[in-house]
Amino acid sequence: MSNINTTVPDNRDLSNFPGEYGLPFLGKTIEVVKDSIAVCNDHFKRFGAVSKIDMVRGQRVLMCLGPEFNEAALFDKDGSFSSAGGYASSLGSLYPDGMLLRDNAKHKKTRRASQPSFKTDALKTYVELLNPIQSRRIDMLPKDEEFLFYDAIQETLMDVAAKVFIGLDEKSPEAQKLHKIFSNINKGLITPFPYNLPFSQFRKSLKARETLRRFITETIPQRRGTDGVDMFSRYCNARDEDGNYLEDVDIDGHMAFLLFAAFDTTTSALTNILYYLGTHQDWQEKVRDEINAIDNEMPTFEDVASMQLTEYVFNETLRFWPSVMILNRRTTREVEVGGYKLPAHTVVMLSPAFTHRMEEWWDNPHKFDPMRFSPERAEHKRHGFSYIPFGGGAHKCIGMHFALLNARLYLFRLLKQYRVELRENYNPDWLHVHLPRPADALPITLRRI
Repeated sequence: MSNINTTVPDNRDLSNFPGEYGLPFLGKTIEVVKDSIAVCNDHFKRFGAVSKIDMVRGQRVLMCLGPEFNEAALFDKDGSFSSAGGYASSLGSLYPDGMLLRDNAKHKKTRRASQPSFKTDALKTYVELLNPIQSRRIDMLPKDEEFLFYDAIQETLMDVAAKVFIGLDEKSPEAQKLHKIFSNINKGLITPFPYNLPFSQFRKSLKARETLRRFITETIPQRRGTDGVDMFSRYCNARDEDGNYLEDVDIDGHMAFLLFAAFDTTTSALTNILYYLGTHQDWQEKVRDEINAIDNEMPTFEDVASMQLTEYVFNETLRFWPSVMILNRRTTREVEVGGYKLPAHTVVMLSPAFTHRMEEWWDNPHKFDPMRFSPERAEHKRHGFSYIPFGGGAHKCIGMHFALLNARLYLFRLLKQYRVELRENYNPDWLHVHLPRPADALPITLRRI
């Protein structure tokens, strides 16, 4: 059952705000999908920090740009912004019980039960699961010939999702079936026509989501009472503050959304990291030197935790291309932020990527410069909400440390053996939704060192 509060319709009266709605029916959806940063830049320049915009299904939204609005909506100490309300019309159809679709006590219950799966002891266990998968997949990559990295890393992270998240043998038919189901679900997130019509992609996505729901709920009894180290088993055996197992709907909602959030975001992040390391060979060498300073051939949790320069590259890549380019909330009451009175029940759109490029908060923001995250410079700390690649506040991404761990491990094994090369003068077009990445899937060539 959905946790989305739909008792009060979205506010549609934005007449007091500047801006423009765009096309009938579609609004500015196509423009936002094509280049969300350009839309934000245009509205900010013409209308200021707050402006109105229309999206698919006729949803009217206030675009609120800058760290002051990020802090108000994400930190939200007074409960003036609803995450569930913000995503009801987008993620709500496919992930109605995901963590972002829950507020207040329901969200706290789910998050508290999830936390043990992402603490240090659990992360150390995941290293042992990740190493052989990544090693095998890297060995399978073409050498000395161009291939599409996005496609390759997607297959690798599908294996990771099957093994680490669900506890399946990643090479099993069951895991391969899961791959297809999951792929079909997520295609429904990027369709400009999210309607349950015969033969539509969205209907296929809804059916795939129901298949995943049956798999999860039918498997829960088999995992209860076991000592499995995968996330699904841990969650099946988690208990709430009263000592009770979580309900099936909680587990299904969490696991389905976790697969979406953690798998897709890391696919995007690693693809974009290799783009920047390929176009900045000096930084590729710095990361490789850091890797080569580690003695172990099979890295430990402590080994990858020491890869500080790699973390700076990870952070800088997500500054340019946060895996979620748009964050949504909905006001629960009228609230004043930065001199603007935002009406009650109004959907608010935030842009991490826009904020990450604001010259007010970043030195030379269009330059790739990982050292801006070093303790000596710490540009990301100039404002608590000027850097939000994982969101913020109570709904901040619970899997952020796992994503960094996964990326560090993969880069350790790849760059220790190979140099990543891109085409000469490579300058791709970029996709913005639902995952930011080069539109051509990043063709690369690996050269053995």
